[in-house]
Amino acid sequence: MNIPLAVTQALGSLVATFVIDKLGRRYIMLRTLPGAAASMGIISVCMSQIVYSGDAETVNVAQILFMVFLISFLAFYAVGYSSTPWAVQSEIFPIHLVGTGCALATATNWISNFAVSSIFLTVLESDAGKVYAFAILSFFGFSTFIFVYVMVPETAQKTIVENLEAILGKKEELRAVPDDIVEIGIPANRFTREI
Repeated sequence: MNIPLAVTQALGSLVATFVIDKLGRRYIMLRTLPGAAASMGIISVCMSQIVYSGDAETVNVAQILFMVFLISFLAFYAVGYSSTPWAVQSEIFPIHLVGTGCALATATNWISNFAVSSIFLTVLESDAGKVYAFAILSFFGFSTFIFVYVMVPETAQKTIVENLEAILGKKEELRAVPDDIVEIGIPANRFTREI
């Protein structure tokens, strides 16, 4: 069971490598998130049939569909959402904040991964948990689609200034002047950055 999942993840990531700049980050996410979320929803239905159906044939079909849609989820996820947020996060912060912004985004990602992975296997111990876990993941997938549609601009083939203007809605000036530079008498306007 692990080999088809690993191959799907690897192939999807490989495809993403070649299309992320051509198609754009937002475009890819908006095309793959519904497929990933729908796959999780169908997996939830399959789990309900596996857990609650008394018919052996229904359970057999549900198990096959479970595997098919798990591979489907991984394919959509690998192409559209596995690497794309990593590209976007490096393109939406002003140059002087990229390190801090990416560090905070990465920490948030790993803390969230830890939280989900810590409770996921515990949730799957109950019959209801086997059904609801995938339904909740499907809900978050569709919620992420709405978030990307409403809030995330296309960042491919654009400068950081253009990306920030798309996010902030207007051109603004940010000052990144450390206090010690002001104290030694260097004019602040030399360090003013326009975004």
